[in-house]
Amino acid sequence: MANEATATDRTVRKLVEQITTNFSEQQSNNPEIALALLHASKQGKNGIGKPDFFFMAGSYPVVIEDKPAFDRGAYVENGEIVLDYPYTKSYADNGAAWYAKNIVEKSIYHECFAIGATGDSRYLQLQPYHVFLPKGESKAVVRKLNPIVDLTDFSEANISEYYRVEVLGEKTVEQQHIENLQTVAAQLHEDLRNYASLEGENKATVISALLLALSGEPNLLTIMQGSNGEDNQDGDKVFAAIKVELKSSHVKPSDPNAVWNQKINILLNKFGFIRTNVMLNKINPSLNMTPLKYFATTLEQKVLEHFQRNTDFDVLGNFYGEFVKYGGSDGNSLGIVLTPQHITSLMAELIDVQPTDFILDPACGSAGFLISAMHRMLNAVDGDETKKTDIRQNHLYGIELQEKLFTVATTNMILRGDGKSNLRLGDMFSFSGSEFQEKGINKILFNPPYSQAKNKTTQHLSELNFIRHALDMSVPGGKLAVIVPQSTMIGKTKYDKQLKKEILDKNTLESVITLNPDTFYGIGVNPVIAIITAGKKHSADHAVTFVDFRDDGYKVSKHIGLMPDGSEKAKRKKLVQLINGNLISFENKFALKTTITAEDEWLHSFYYFNDEIPTDADFEKTIQDYLAFKFDMTVHGRGDLFNDESR
Repeated sequence: MANEATATDRTVRKLVEQITTNFSEQQSNNPEIALALLHASKQGKNGIGKPDFFFMAGSYPVVIEDKPAFDRGAYVENGEIVLDYPYTKSYADNGAAWYAKNIVEKSIYHECFAIGATGDSRYLQLQPYHVFLPKGESKAVVRKLNPIVDLTDFSEANISEYYRVEVLGEKTVEQQHIENLQTVAAQLHEDLRNYASLEGENKATVISALLLALSGEPNLLTIMQGSNGEDNQDGDKVFAAIKVELKSSHVKPSDPNAVWNQKINILLNKFGFIRTNVMLNKINPSLNMTPLKYFATTLEQKVLEHFQRNTDFDVLGNFYGEFVKYGGSDGNSLGIVLTPQHITSLMAELIDVQPTDFILDPACGSAGFLISAMHRMLNAVDGDETKKTDIRQNHLYGIELQEKLFTVATTNMILRGDGKSNLRLGDMFSFSGSEFQEKGINKILFNPPYSQAKNKTTQHLSELNFIRHALDMSVPGGKLAVIVPQSTMIGKTKYDKQLKKEILDKNTLESVITLNPDTFYGIGVNPVIAIITAGKKHSADHAVTFVDFRDDGYKVSKHIGLMPDGSEKAKRKKLVQLINGNLISFENKFALKTTITAEDEWLHSFYYFNDEIPTDADFEKTIQDYLAFKFDMTVHGRGDLFNDESR
């Protein structure tokens, strides 16, 4: 136990040292704090209080207590942390809060942060509290905050932002930025329809064209003056600027090949209508400019700079989602379900995407997965420009069937400095597995089209068949992370059961993670992530990890959609550590490991046995969940799952 405690101390000390060198252990180097702790022994005696770690975060004292055992985090009664002996001695959170209470009640500092730490270098849980003295009161209040993954929020540079968000409850800068972009997307959705009578895919095409043109011609807005004739219209100027951008040295390969030329021709053909569309090029009296210039002005002022930010938020993908949200056949009835950014980045982390990897998304949509993978890879090489260039040119591959999304994806990558990415237009089944194995593909991130297999004629469009073919595109030992509906992992039809068997005959299922049912908010899909090792037969005694990750720290916010609630980083870290094998102890209701067969339902709920006696409320919720799931599957063409007959 002593060694474990020492290991925990060392782990916490490293985290503290990352943000400050001015800290103390088992004492306080601040005379005012030392005086407040003079009679604050956590053992309930009159001795000196000795927190494991103490430092100042700006003007706020911070105390940390640590314990090696996860079950020694907090002792709570009636929803409140208990600040009495022996709990202050035996539990990390209670001890830290006890010291903070004494500080705010006995010193000039009336606000303090207390942090309980449990675990070690493999996995450390950090639970902060805000302890404060209300004005005119003499007794401190302890308020639990969202868990954290490290101590960077308590650095001199970050503490003000942390206090603003966590203590005052305001939105993060990133949340504000995303909400602003969503507002812009919603406004453009209306403006593109009202001023140019555009719908669906043409809206996304115009936005893509203008963003490329603004990158190719910095003075584009100045030269867009409209025209009464058929020549030299704003659309012609935009089209010319796009050509400049596509031929620039940072986009065009030094030795263009057939694939590159094909891609450019597709883009130019797709953008061609902006030269001939009358409403786009005619000066609108209410705007006093052409709608094309009006849209370009909005993008330059409110969107373009985002592509220079160090983020993997998929602006164009989110715009496209907004444009087709009400677009009938242009939207998700075709299986177009764009993956949220927090999931694309999570999946890249779960399969540990590294700068030396070769990434493929065989149904890339707006390129959200490739953007997240590239973002992670570029961050890993820091300032090495040679490696960054190599990543952009040689490590990112994608396939997209629909020309409109191919255009969005290509634009997305070019605007992020990756005009040389290997995107291909076509059906993934038309490409052989060996073609991509030869390129060294060893990491696949994938969201296959949903709800395409409705009968025997279309059964080959089952999500499992997409997964099987994608696995053939990876070198042996490569990793695939795929997000699909829960029904995919059930495999009720004979055809799907056979596909599951074939997958296990050549590959190894590593884990299946049940996600938040609101992940695709507004779409109505209950998703899971499956992680599979390619080219290695699944052993009968191989234990698969099944996780219930429905509580992921994301909640639906009215009029905005799915947003983080502050606990998402810690919950994500716990999941990643579990998948990496660093989380040794966990409850079965969160995760379990078991052997499987092709006949099983590859879901946590199939293997988990809850021996607690259910309440009436539990029963009612189960019925509600079942009915919601049945309705969801039925409206997406999978009502056959609830029939007794199997094909």
